[in-house]
Amino acid sequence: MSGPRARSPFDGTSVGFKAYYLVVVGIGLFLAFRFFPSAHVDTWGPLLCWVAFAFIAEMSPIALPGSQAYITVSSALDYAAIVVFGPTVAAMIAAVTALVSSLTVSRQPVHKVLFNVCLFIVTIFAAGYVFKLAGGTATQEIRELVLPMAACGITYFLIDTFGVSIIVALSQRVSAWRVWQRTYLWTTITHLVGFVPLGAIIVVIFLHIGIPGVALFLVPLMLARYSFKLYTDMRQVHFDTVRALTSAIDASDPYTRGHSERVTHYSVAIAREMRLSERRVQALEYAGFLHDMGKIGINHDILTKPGSLTEDEWRSMKEHPAIGARIVSDLDFLKGAREVVLYHHERYDGKGYPEGLVGVQIPLEARIAKVADAFDAMMSNRPYRSSLGLKKSLQELEDGKGTEFDSKVVEAFLAVLEAGKVEVVDLASA
Repeated sequence: MSGPRARSPFDGTSVGFKAYYLVVVGIGLFLAFRFFPSAHVDTWGPLLCWVAFAFIAEMSPIALPGSQAYITVSSALDYAAIVVFGPTVAAMIAAVTALVSSLTVSRQPVHKVLFNVCLFIVTIFAAGYVFKLAGGTATQEIRELVLPMAACGITYFLIDTFGVSIIVALSQRVSAWRVWQRTYLWTTITHLVGFVPLGAIIVVIFLHIGIPGVALFLVPLMLARYSFKLYTDMRQVHFDTVRALTSAIDASDPYTRGHSERVTHYSVAIAREMRLSERRVQALEYAGFLHDMGKIGINHDILTKPGSLTEDEWRSMKEHPAIGARIVSDLDFLKGAREVVLYHHERYDGKGYPEGLVGVQIPLEARIAKVADAFDAMMSNRPYRSSLGLKKSLQELEDGKGTEFDSKVVEAFLAVLEAGKVEVVDLASA
């Protein structure tokens, strides 16, 4: 009697994921078996030293905030290796270093290692082909390397980053373009303005001085890695700061604990459904966490009052958007969230607050946050009432189209709910 079948790493994945994985791996293996056996190396000393340099660079990956992706400075050495040794040997170097680092440093599963190695092979062969197509040769004149190396670097960056983005998108059933924007768009300048020129300089140094010059150049290469690491750390600190401020909001109004996270989740889903750029989505993400920031300036008794608010209490409560906007304005990286925090209680018909804006006078991100905020408020238990439940909350959104809410935003949210892109807990039926 046979035992249970071992779970495959591809169980539950889509046909598209499996097909794409097999295509990349198939092409990578074909190139390796076709060209690696015929690779020619004049002297092994420089090559082995180069492998060691590449391994040193690959051993210090930098995690990209908000994703499982990472970046290394080894791409500059890859660009240079394409010129110095040719794409076949360069692909062999990249494959060996990626294989060793994946198995020893990041300890990835075998199927991921195989995909990453094959993607590197495909990437370097394509970049090498484009380099030659652009008229590139191994020359000591850096001005003659500029355009071919730029073409090589662009090809390398696009194939490598989109190659990863597509496999992630297929595994998560989301847009590859969105994954690329969220993960790699902000690294574009670093690659093309930083690593490509570094690669060209390494070529010139190698042709003038040889391996000792490349060894010395590892110092500025590691400094470049350190600078990029500081930048990624700063982005993470920004996000951690926002989460800490959110905790302060939850502490001031315990009845809405988790509300900011849910509003953020809904808002981001709506924004992507409406095809806003990832830059605007990120600003909205920050704003979602902080939209009720101003409540820390409201009397706690008003926030937790079980009955209706008096006119004076309501007037005080309506001050929280302006208070929150002033707080986030003091942080430079949150300036993009200010308008959402300030205007998320404006109504589409002009009867909201604090300024009574009408229709498209209200920033789109604020209109999105308005729908997300109102929906979660209706779905939550509050000191003055119980959850309305999913059915009634959705009806309230429908009834509020064109008056309280932007109809297009409501339609986008309904589409998100219907597609199951967000998870909703119906407390009324729990």
